Formats: sequence, C-alpha cells, structure tokens
Amino acid sequence: MERLNEQAAVRAATLNLVAPLSQAQFDFAPKPGRWSIGEIVDHVLLAEALYREEIGRLIDLKRSGRRPYLRRTFEDINVAPLYLPLVVLDWMSRPLTVMNAFMPAIMRDLATEYAVLPTRNPDRTTPRRRRNATVLRAELRTSLAEIDALLSANADLDLREMVSEHPLTGASNVPQILAFLARHERRHQRQITGVRADQRFPVL
Repeated sequence: MERLNEQAAVRAATLNLVAPLSQAQFDFAPKPGRWSIGEIVDHVLLAEALYREEIGRLIDLKRSGRRPYLRRTFEDINVAPLYLPLVVLDWMSRPLTVMNAFMPAIMRDLATEYAVLPTRNPDRTTPRRRRNATVLRAELRTSLAEIDALLSANADLDLREMVSEHPLTGASNVPQILAFLARHERRHQRQITGVRADQRFPVL
C-alpha cells in the first residue's frame, strides 16, 4: 500500500537518526521541559499505537455492518491548540469542525509537519522517560509490522470509506491517517536533529 510505503521510508530515516546513539544520548534533554530523543521516539510510537487502534475500531465497525465513521472529541483525544483548557476546547469544538470542513488539506498537512500552531500532545502519547534505547530501536523496527498485518488481514475492505473525525484535525480516512503519521514523524525527526545539535549533547 502506497501510504504504508511512505511511512516505512520515514521510519527508516528515523532509525538512521537514532541507530548510532548511546543510552546517555537517548536520555539527554536540552533543558527542563524539553523532551530527550528517547522521549521523542516513545511519543512517536505511542501516537502510532493510538491511531492503529483507531484504524482497528473503524475496521470492526465495517465488519459489523455499521457505518465506519468515528466522531472524536477533545475528551477522547485531548490534543490542545495553544495549550487551551478543556472547557475552552469544548466551546470551540463546533467552530473548529466547521472551519476544518472548508480548510484546504494542504494547510492541515503543513500545520502537522511543521508545528505551525503550538499544541499539547494527547495524554495517551505523553512519553515515558529513560526507556531503554535498545528496546526503543527494536520497537521502531517492528511497530509498522502491526499496522501492515492489520491492513493485510482486511485487504478486501475499502479503507477510503473508513473515517475518523476530530475537531482539530478534521475528518480523515485510513490512508489519510497513515499520511498524517508520516508527517508527524518527520516533524519529530527535525526535533531529534535539534537535540543532537545541542552543544551539551553527550559525546560517545
């Protein structure tokens, strides 16, 4: 599948960035409140797992004869633009949904890949600190196989008709979700490069 091929190429680039790094380099954070490379990698993996589950739910809906459409709220996935509190986000849900219906897809794509709008990551994708570097690299190598297995087992279904909608990101079918994950990971590749360029980054 073309979209998964794109994600595989992005993942190979991520692995190339982190392959030579030591545990100390994985654990180094440029300053308090900034993620280490290990945390960035863990966040990428957690985000992928979140959307893999979403794809699985859409497939289950389709298999059960129901409409494969999920409407998510900020309570379901509490990614927040400009770090706004949930009460404000709830008030903004409808205006954001309407705005996304008319926003060109390329604008949403650019906002994802280049972090045009500062956002808080969903709680479910908050990374864990000081995870083992070898384990993280292994998970980067194997996690895409789980999506591949899920898609391969359901190759008879039209993935374009399975849609997940969120007020912030709009409505996305499965190929668009996979493209989103690739853009998201490319953004964090630049973040990894920035950490490695820090003058205090540990030397091997």
